Amino acid sequence: MNHHKIDSLLDAERIKAHLSSASQAQLRELTVLQETDSTNTFVTRLPAGRRHAHAVVAESQTSGRGRRQRSWHSPAGGNIYLSLGWRFAVQSTALSCLPLVTALCVCRALERTGLRGHGIKWPNDILVDGAKLAGILVETQAVGSGPALAVIGIGLNVRMPVSDSGHLAAIIDRPWTDLASQLPAERRDVCRNEIAALLLEELLLGLASFEDRGFAVFHGEWQARDLLTGKRLRLEGNGGFRYGRAIGVEDDGGLAVDIEGYGPQVLYAAEVSIHDD
Repeated sequence: MNHHKIDSLLDAERIKAHLSSASQAQLRELTVLQETDSTNTFVTRLPAGRRHAHAVVAESQTSGRGRRQRSWHSPAGGNIYLSLGWRFAVQSTALSCLPLVTALCVCRALERTGLRGHGIKWPNDILVDGAKLAGILVETQAVGSGPALAVIGIGLNVRMPVSDSGHLAAIIDRPWTDLASQLPAERRDVCRNEIAALLLEELLLGLASFEDRGFAVFHGEWQARDLLTGKRLRLEGNGGFRYGRAIGVEDDGGLAVDIEGYGPQVLYAAEVSIHDD
């Protein structure tokens, strides 16, 4: 028996009702779908004039994607799959930091639900006690030297169906958790429409701040949420493994690592995991 109740379906009007008036003004469109291949793909298929500040939320995805072409398991009715299109004047913004900024916005939203003890595994996985709670996929399309469209995708496990747990363990190759099991008991029935609104609100606030002042204003908060600095890491790439110790994140979003036998280097696209000494 599934003891997690599936809460009310995602609903555009209910999500909007939870948004501040400032966020409602920033958001141009909100589309809620029962099912889509992927919310990021849905945004990229929209006519160019409808992508900016258009949020798409889906009950389920048939082809959810994570970083490095991984699939993101997306069962219906218990989680949130959200994408937001955003047009940047590319000259003014280092978009390489956008996944990190998005991860911080997600952390802020989760804190507002009552969650504590969550952090970020560079560049954009939200973990609690080593288990993945949310993932982010940012895709950018530059148009010459003009504006760039970013599609910011967030997958958040809210209430993974308990009946799926054996099946999930077989198809998800790393530890995962969901929000309902991590929240204090009195907050476990928080509804997904409210959580979706919190995610959107923090994202819209964060994007305004990022456009205005860049990643520098987020750096201190990143350090407080960063799960890797000081840890020994296993770095995967080019068919092999190397090891090193994380130093911290650079202003352009790269991960500085003191790699054993090589010295300090800055990584931008590496697959890293904590390798306990």
